[in-house]
Amino acid sequence: MALMAQHSRESVTIRPGVEMPDWSAVASPRAEEALAAIVKLFRFADGFAEYSAAEDLVRRTLIALYGKSGVAPSAVEIAMAARLEQGQTEAALDALSRRDLVVLDEESGAVKGAYPFTERDTGHRVRLGSAVLNAMCAVDALGTGAMFARDCEIDSSCRQCGAMIRVTTAGDGERLASVAPESAMVWNGIYYEGQAATSLCTVIAFFCSPAHSELWLEGRDNSDGYPLTMGEALEVGKAIFRPVFSAT
Repeated sequence: MALMAQHSRESVTIRPGVEMPDWSAVASPRAEEALAAIVKLFRFADGFAEYSAAEDLVRRTLIALYGKSGVAPSAVEIAMAARLEQGQTEAALDALSRRDLVVLDEESGAVKGAYPFTERDTGHRVRLGSAVLNAMCAVDALGTGAMFARDCEIDSSCRQCGAMIRVTTAGDGERLASVAPESAMVWNGIYYEGQAATSLCTVIAFFCSPAHSELWLEGRDNSDGYPLTMGEALEVGKAIFRPVFSAT
């Protein structure tokens, strides 16, 4: 069911002069409500407590390499690109994993994902230049362009019927260029248990129409959330991911 609640614009400082999320990206009341619910669910204040410069550098380097190649970089590649010692890089990756900002393989410790990207085939494909990446969820896919300040193409499908959905962005990822079908929208579910990749991200999906979103929600245990237009979902994505590479 759609949630309606009082909320405040909570944010955390991830580097001097940069706040996460970037509330200036949000203009619509429904997008603001959805973003506030994500911030509360994800416990930003706790998750980013004592967030170090080394962790931030490793996260930015990891995502930059990911976006360039389309695959998760190794700890060695991250260390070389960030000009950090291997041990320092691995310690930062472990810390980022505990904050649920990076997903590591439980056995090998290899990077398996870093929001907004994952090595899993989620059905949300983002073309960024020559790289094609798997996004964790619909909002992550939509936020990718603004994060890199580049336009992108998103191919996904309706979670209910499987119909193809394609979205392209303009203005360096800041606005929508095209949405097909025009009725396509995003259900921004609100559900978190242990790790966003296996909970929250599974209930933030594209639908070909509001009617199919409602059909998909019928009888589900975790049905709390927000129906968002594609433009509203883009606002949420920009607010979450634009700060990743922001300087001020």
